[in-house]
Amino acid sequence: MNEPNSIAPSTTRPRGTGRALVIGAISILIAVVIFAVGFGAGFGAGNLGQPSTAAGQDDGAADTLRAQFPVFWEAMDLLYRDFYGELPAANNATYAAIRGVLGQLDDPNTSFMSPEEAEFFRTNLQGSFEGIGARVDWDPNFNTVRIVEPFENQPAWKAGVKRDDLITHVDGEEIVGTDLTSAIEKIRGPKGTPVVLTIVRLATEETLDIEVVRDRIEIPTIETDTVGGNLAYIKLNTFNENAAELVRQAVEEALAENPDGLIFDLRGNPGGLLRQAVEVSSIFLGKDETVLIERFSDGKEDIYKTEGEPLTTDLPMVVLVNEGSASASEIVAGAVQDMERGQLVGAKTFGKGSVQLPQTLSDGSILRVTIARWFTPDDRTIDGEGLEPDVVVEITDVEREAQQDPQLDKAIELLGGEVEPLPVQ
Repeated sequence: MNEPNSIAPSTTRPRGTGRALVIGAISILIAVVIFAVGFGAGFGAGNLGQPSTAAGQDDGAADTLRAQFPVFWEAMDLLYRDFYGELPAANNATYAAIRGVLGQLDDPNTSFMSPEEAEFFRTNLQGSFEGIGARVDWDPNFNTVRIVEPFENQPAWKAGVKRDDLITHVDGEEIVGTDLTSAIEKIRGPKGTPVVLTIVRLATEETLDIEVVRDRIEIPTIETDTVGGNLAYIKLNTFNENAAELVRQAVEEALAENPDGLIFDLRGNPGGLLRQAVEVSSIFLGKDETVLIERFSDGKEDIYKTEGEPLTTDLPMVVLVNEGSASASEIVAGAVQDMERGQLVGAKTFGKGSVQLPQTLSDGSILRVTIARWFTPDDRTIDGEGLEPDVVVEITDVEREAQQDPQLDKAIELLGGEVEPLPVQ
């Protein structure tokens, strides 16, 4: 689960005293940050810095494969000897063969990245990107890229790209039937450069060409405010390596003000590091409480429990979630819900409950393999299903564009705060 990914801003700006505080490093993202079936899945520890040693291991699985590979080499020898036309470079042929095998799996999260794509991925971990400002997913029903969430006031949002739009072409080149990584490589690009996205808007059955001018996307890791009179508001945008420290600091500062309740906003948070999810959960849950259960294909099971001293286990709490809340976000939300620590408010979460282990291969490429699935403390799976909020509140495009936030309003109401009246039209 520990896979850093996209970082999304709140769909609306918290309404409060105006003392909004941005804590910690600014994460600069790709316009299209890889989500769920891309890099938002979740990670085992993996090996990103050094080549994998797997190629040198001699086990039963490798021996079985090697016994069949003479046929492959026969075919390649004939192809590269006799084909009349342009042949792919040897490394590209190898990568295509690897992807061909992965395509036989019923798992879009097990994936391969060429050295160039791997470098893009490593840069993603560092958080320095320029692009269109939207989180995307690979839609298996339409076999193309789907917009999960355009970041508010970022290029895609300003150009009119909407949630659930399907991208079929990038600058006239079809991406249907390709893969998420290669599609994102075409969509992202330097600040100031235009890209034309051909989209299908399912809600209206329209096909549109939308030009987006790429930009540098800067979004804080964490945001805090006071809302509803005396309620602490903390929004976490990603579970990066600083997440738990920043949340702990924010909660400590909030508790010093003696709030009546706490709203923890995980909307649009695609997840990140598994360890950070455990540490964040440990801030709100009691000592030695189960946060998640991780199960492997061989039957092995790891149970992750809270660590250290919690900061608050009884302050009334609401966790905001939506379709963009995934992976590590779902770990925290699921633990809070199962342990009855607070209510979930918003929309059903994404449903990412598998763990990928990344291994750097000898040429700098990366192979990510699904090695486990995780379950909530009550042994619920969310993979492909998501978490159902205790109180379901949807946000329409009209409300979003009008800067209205009924989900936040409902959280304030549940905690006994003062909901600001809507402006008179």
